[in-house]
Amino acid sequence: MRPKKTWLAVTALMLSSMMALQACSSNNNGGNNRASESTNAAKETSNAANAAKEPADGKTKLEPYEVSIVYFGTPEADGALVEEKLNEFFKEKINATVKLQPIAASDYQNRTELMMNTGEKMDLVFTASWLNYFGNVTKGAFLELDELLEKHGQGIKESLHPLYLEAPRLKGKLYAVPTNKEITQGQSFTYRKDIVDKYNIPIETINKWADLEPWYEKISKEEPGLTNLYMSGGSGNSGGGIHMMFETNSNYRPVGPTPGKTQMFFVDYTASEMKVKTILDPELVDINKKEFELFRKYYEKGYINPDAATSKTNAADLRRQGKLWMSSGVWKPGSDIETKIADNNQFDYVSHVVTEPIVTTDLAAGSMFSISRTSEDPERAMMVLNYLHTDPYVVNLIVHGIEGKHYKKVGENRIEPIADSGYGASALFWVIGSQMLNYLKPGQPDDLYVNWQKFNDEAVRFPLMGFVFDDTKVKNEIAQLTGIVTEYKTLTTGAVPNPSKLLDERNAKLKDGGLEKVQAELQAQIDAWWAENK
Repeated sequence: MRPKKTWLAVTALMLSSMMALQACSSNNNGGNNRASESTNAAKETSNAANAAKEPADGKTKLEPYEVSIVYFGTPEADGALVEEKLNEFFKEKINATVKLQPIAASDYQNRTELMMNTGEKMDLVFTASWLNYFGNVTKGAFLELDELLEKHGQGIKESLHPLYLEAPRLKGKLYAVPTNKEITQGQSFTYRKDIVDKYNIPIETINKWADLEPWYEKISKEEPGLTNLYMSGGSGNSGGGIHMMFETNSNYRPVGPTPGKTQMFFVDYTASEMKVKTILDPELVDINKKEFELFRKYYEKGYINPDAATSKTNAADLRRQGKLWMSSGVWKPGSDIETKIADNNQFDYVSHVVTEPIVTTDLAAGSMFSISRTSEDPERAMMVLNYLHTDPYVVNLIVHGIEGKHYKKVGENRIEPIADSGYGASALFWVIGSQMLNYLKPGQPDDLYVNWQKFNDEAVRFPLMGFVFDDTKVKNEIAQLTGIVTEYKTLTTGAVPNPSKLLDERNAKLKDGGLEKVQAELQAQIDAWWAENK
């Protein structure tokens, strides 16, 4: 692995130029103009509603206003009680109340897209790179935030790592504020510690899928109740396919569009020039074929669940039931503890990170809040968001609930959740405001957030950090590629015979479907962006 560049090493580069994203062609200006018009209209509404003059003591008299918070989370029994406590706080501080609107993960994107399209009144809206954030920006769904952040978000600016406010920009303008948490993650293999200890599995030597074969064989014989590798092809999220990042010493990282949530375009992040390769490149085809053939062998030997092609079961549910002993995923300091807590403290976990953590636009924009264009008081929405990033009482009230009812305080910054209390089961710690202000739960180390800060500061900055692809000229091709990927989605599960033959068949269709045209457009946009920002 190559030496890491620290944040300090790239500070000069960052400060010398704010990343003016070259992501949207003139065809998208309408969306941004609508956002600007919405901003001005919303500000006029806000100014009219808050017309009281600022008195000599410097405090602004604000009219009552309800700030809706639409977020990624499961509705909980005591949500109304938490909302009531929040209202007591915000009424005193900024004469506001809040309306908590959690939406379950399975419904979140469809529900919020519908709310945006119908113009439903919203204020703060959880969004992310994986929730079509940039597409929603171009549609004019979110307001520009630079002026609002400067006026009412100084606490956010002081606490957030600078790269966070670089990632969500489009054409140089900010449309979201990221959650303050880990800024990147490394790909890892994660294991149940009791199984690792029982069989003396040398996890530090396991760097790719093929390294797991002898251990899959052993666990299959010794632990027949455990699944080695779980796949859910029925959900379109099998976890397989083109994992070059799991190949030792690979420097490829995905960039650009992901039709059908499939990574198709890659660059070598250590190279002096950002040249795009596709999954049709002979080197990548070879890696892909080896992986698919390996997964097919694992399936035939029973290492992969027999219903891999159709299953829609969430792997986390199986893990909590004690049916999985390992998985692939992403890692940050404290990940293993978080997994243990999510599994009701049934098992300890250990991970081996197999790729260097890289700060990409997608990762840094992976958990954020925007202000909706339908907000009737964007300034008050930003005030609330600033409290979510700076006030421990507010953050922990939303995340953990009410002290004494939903958790016990056992230290200055440490709690013990009360089982079946009616609140706190929804994993909001990575969603709301600043995770750095969350109380620590049993098992989490005292220095967790210190380690996160170190992790963030030392992470390598992706050379194309801030680049966003504009798909305006290739929308039809991306739609075709998405259809092709969907047609062959079970290929990644190991559940279909002759994977190499099917891969060739799929790749031929991808080529005819316009993959190379998308590659050329992506390369042209990268070259233009690179010329301005390198």
